[in-house]
Amino acid sequence: MNQIPLSDEQLTELVARQQLLDAAFAKDCWRWCCEQVVTIDEAAEEGKSRRRRWPKHLKYVEEAMQILKNERFVIFPKSRRMFCTWLICAYLTHDTRFSADSANFILSETESKAAFCIDKRCLHIEENLRFPEFRKEVKTLRTKTGLVGRITYPHNNSYLWGLASTGDALRAYTATKVFVDEIEFIEAAPALVRALVPLVEGGAQAVFASSSNGPTGIIAEFCRNVRFHKWEDIHNLAGEPIQYAS
Repeated sequence: MNQIPLSDEQLTELVARQQLLDAAFAKDCWRWCCEQVVTIDEAAEEGKSRRRRWPKHLKYVEEAMQILKNERFVIFPKSRRMFCTWLICAYLTHDTRFSADSANFILSETESKAAFCIDKRCLHIEENLRFPEFRKEVKTLRTKTGLVGRITYPHNNSYLWGLASTGDALRAYTATKVFVDEIEFIEAAPALVRALVPLVEGGAQAVFASSSNGPTGIIAEFCRNVRFHKWEDIHNLAGEPIQYAS
């Protein structure tokens, strides 16, 4: 099919509209996710597409996004089928691509597990935005296992880096945002929390998420302190009761 070429005026108008929309996305992470982000459901039935649009119908996901936007210290006790890791990775990707000079980190039990979040979540989001015109150039650095462990956005000098969790993992860096995934399974978790406290006090954001590793652990201790043991206990916290679904 022959395409009708656009005039210079039409091209200029399209570029201007794209720039305006991109500016709107920069201010609204939720809108960007709902309109642009495509995720992967690895648990989908064999033979069916695993590609998924952003689950904007899940109320708890939108509420969790608001918490991420407004709080510097965030804890997510999760189950394995909750839409949590994708949410936080999308949030970090949005901040890295739209905020200048951001130094964002994902920490996990091993470098490979952290790189999995960088490669199969954050990089996937960037490279599979619904409209290719809105994708941004990135430079990548791979780990020894072949996974991408670091993404850098040249246009704004921001990066997103996956590291193994140790007590001194961030000693040499001034982090903007730090996400510690599955913190209950990290042996050095107490030392890591102690290292993150000064960063949070200095203005950085720390996000912890994990499924349960038993009755003890970092998140378990925080939950006990506020009398939060299951989602039905949300009324023990400030605010109105919230209905959550996985």
